[in-house]
Amino acid sequence: MSHYCEVETGVRLHYLIDDFTDPWRTPETILMLHGNAESAEAWRAWVPYLARDYRVVRMDLRGFGKSTPMPREFAWSMEILMRDIECLLAHLGCERAHLIGAKSGGSMVLQFAAGRPSRVRSVIAVTPPVVAAGRVRESLEQIERDGVPAWARKSMGGRLGSKITDAELDYWVENIQGKTAQSTLQGYLRWVPGLDIRAEVLKITCPTLIITTTGNGLRSVDSVREWQQKLPRSELVVLEGDAWHAAGAYPDACAREAARFLRQPGS
Repeated sequence: MSHYCEVETGVRLHYLIDDFTDPWRTPETILMLHGNAESAEAWRAWVPYLARDYRVVRMDLRGFGKSTPMPREFAWSMEILMRDIECLLAHLGCERAHLIGAKSGGSMVLQFAAGRPSRVRSVIAVTPPVVAAGRVRESLEQIERDGVPAWARKSMGGRLGSKITDAELDYWVENIQGKTAQSTLQGYLRWVPGLDIRAEVLKITCPTLIITTTGNGLRSVDSVREWQQKLPRSELVVLEGDAWHAAGAYPDACAREAARFLRQPGS
């Protein structure tokens, strides 16, 4: 079911709630944050694994999905995004939540857990960058020249891996990434290269699950393990595959690992 939360004048966040828990229980909340050029729709395949036991909230980050588009000149910052998460949790009447994020959404949930530990029960981050990787100038040039759908189609092979089908590619381009406002993406891609939360993640104390892939073209398993092992209550799961967006490419495997992790005592 679609809902909206106003986080500041003129900016509304869209979110979906999936809750198939027993009506006589008060379930814990899972808040899910997507990555660049995506929306709450990116988490669709995860919902059956989680919504029987949790109230699952899938958020469209500001600028993306059905949330208010951001102007090209918008000054993106991690703190603005953290305040959006806080505002939505308050709107939901939720003091503490389990956070799940993918790609740059994974960076956000890690940052939130580091800076606002009292609001987080556990955190699951799928292929999260703790420091930016890759080049964006070519992406910005193509978006300016050809539009968002053409850019999404060209980059989908690395994102969802070599086993992506034509039907899957078309769906992601036409229904998820291709619907992103061009102005939002132009501003967001200028902000992302400065992302660096290597010092922040070391402050995380809650149960943490990191998921990555063996053939991730943006960062190696060793580079992920290097910082993950410094988190006192963390676990690393490595999936076989060459997609750097494991949450979208391998949703069943990722969601099963997430459900297993959440069932553990203390999560």
